[in-house]
Amino acid sequence: MKLVLILAVALAALAVDFLVAREFSLAASMKGWPSRKYFFYAFFLPVIGYLLVLALPDRGSADVGSFRSRDLPEL
Repeated sequence: MKLVLILAVALAALAVDFLVAREFSLAASMKGWPSRKYFFYAFFLPVIGYLLVLALPDRGSADVGSFRSRDLPEL
């Protein structure tokens, strides 16, 4: 009985980790970075991968969420 409970908790933890990693890969792609690469970072190295995606700079992608200031000149 305990083994089934441990297995259920482990599967639930993997499912939650998968869903969170998918959201972080979506955030990375919105910033203009390859989402597959950062999905695996977030899935296999959860805390480090999350912080890595949070620290990514915005590459100025055309997706929703990119910010362009009209006051700054183009370089």
